Amino acid sequence: MHCRFKSALFTVLMLLTGGSSYSFAQYSMDYAVSMAGNVGNGTFAPYYLSANKHGLVTHSRSGYLRAALSRDLDRSKRFSYEFGVDLIGRLSSTSPVAYYTDGQMTERRPGISAFLIQQLYAGIKYRMIFISAGSRELTDPVVNFELSSGGLIWSGNARPIPQVRAGFIDFVDIPLTKGWVQIKGDLAYGKFMDNNYLKTHYNYYNHFITTGALYHHKSISFRSNPHKPFVVTIGAELAAQFGGTKRIYQNGVLRDDLTSKSPTRFRDFLQVLVPTSGDGSTNVGDQAYYYGNHVGQWNLSAEYTFKDKSSIRGYFEWYYDDASGMGKLNGWDGLWGLEYRSGRQNWLSNVVVEYIDFTNQGGPLNWCPTDFENPILTTEATGFDNYYNNYFYNGWTHFGLSNGTAMAKSTLYNTDGYLRYKHNRMRGIHVGALGYISPEWRYKVLASYRTSWGSLELPLADTEHDLSGLLECHYTPAKLAGWTFSLSLAGDLGKLYGDQWGVAIGIKKSGILTIGK
Repeated sequence: MHCRFKSALFTVLMLLTGGSSYSFAQYSMDYAVSMAGNVGNGTFAPYYLSANKHGLVTHSRSGYLRAALSRDLDRSKRFSYEFGVDLIGRLSSTSPVAYYTDGQMTERRPGISAFLIQQLYAGIKYRMIFISAGSRELTDPVVNFELSSGGLIWSGNARPIPQVRAGFIDFVDIPLTKGWVQIKGDLAYGKFMDNNYLKTHYNYYNHFITTGALYHHKSISFRSNPHKPFVVTIGAELAAQFGGTKRIYQNGVLRDDLTSKSPTRFRDFLQVLVPTSGDGSTNVGDQAYYYGNHVGQWNLSAEYTFKDKSSIRGYFEWYYDDASGMGKLNGWDGLWGLEYRSGRQNWLSNVVVEYIDFTNQGGPLNWCPTDFENPILTTEATGFDNYYNNYFYNGWTHFGLSNGTAMAKSTLYNTDGYLRYKHNRMRGIHVGALGYISPEWRYKVLASYRTSWGSLELPLADTEHDLSGLLECHYTPAKLAGWTFSLSLAGDLGKLYGDQWGVAIGIKKSGILTIGK
């Protein structure tokens, strides 16, 4: 029976992948099976047990089982394909959310999905051009995902967004530059999948809720010759929310007269690709400014590799919400980092130090004379960018977690049903280090300190602070190939997240699954 099952599975895989030429060959895929759990004293998990985990860990008592199967692109071949499926079953505590019903405010505890399709994707490439479709965990290419506080546009902090992507699979030489200049870029359209989450976390009392939003992303980067000791990379990244329906409730009652829908015609897909003002079918704000909510960054990194293979790299990401920030009229705002790599598995293999500043935001106010009829003040003032927030869309989040840096406290923590960022005007430092005690034992340390002034829209009467830390250990025994065991201790101290602690354990088995002869 076992042999028949393997034979049937092999036949199905060959039909799905069009692999008739593999009929008598082995077919291999990567697999990973894992389980993890965490427990702590607070409502939410400590910052570093939750941050940059692709949305998997949020509350203080949770656990999950995970099984994944994938096949990567073979870059040595002219034509290649990839696919992946990643399924998760989980249990988790919840947090109360205030909402308005029957004329009064009360609380409820929205459920958390017990089953997740975390990743499900397929893609192909020809030479260096790829196209893929589906939901996949993506991270910021500028920063070190394991040790960084996270990128400013898409950090890997929130759950993946299903999308169709196309572009260069890696950097490619620009013709006539003889390898001295390379280019890489991609383009994507997708859809936010958190409508139900938003509906169960909104308070239906004030402000607004926007559902049905679509997603757009594009990036381009240039790199100098990577075979030289000194390498410079410069790029730009822009993402957007567009489409969707905005609804305003007052005392639990929908204001139909204030409901507005953003169109999603073919021309609107082009307008979000090349940002331009909306037409008469779009909302008033899009007509005055740009169609959709755009967030972007400039980035630059410079790395020098020494003869002993160690390296040091400096980098920054300059965030902007509109043209004023794009022209760097927002002071020191952005992410500034320094990274060291030893090039070996020694006691200090990798160190990252970062400074993040979101305090300027283009200035404290915005005044555009064209927004008013016969204004007395005719001078224009740019500012009040209110990072990650927008007049039409909820915060720049997916399932309540920041799509950008996790250092800006996510809307998930707003138990009053407010769907926007309350702590986007902040400043902080972050340190990460990784090393090997022995070939089988690896440690990781993360620490950060930040100060929040609230937001320009909702400033705090007094600043709030947070000190967060993580100590994590991984054991990969040589006698148990493919097995990894992990233990993590984390805690927060301060008013921003509260005083809380947590511990997490994990077990993972990974390897190669081979089918056929």
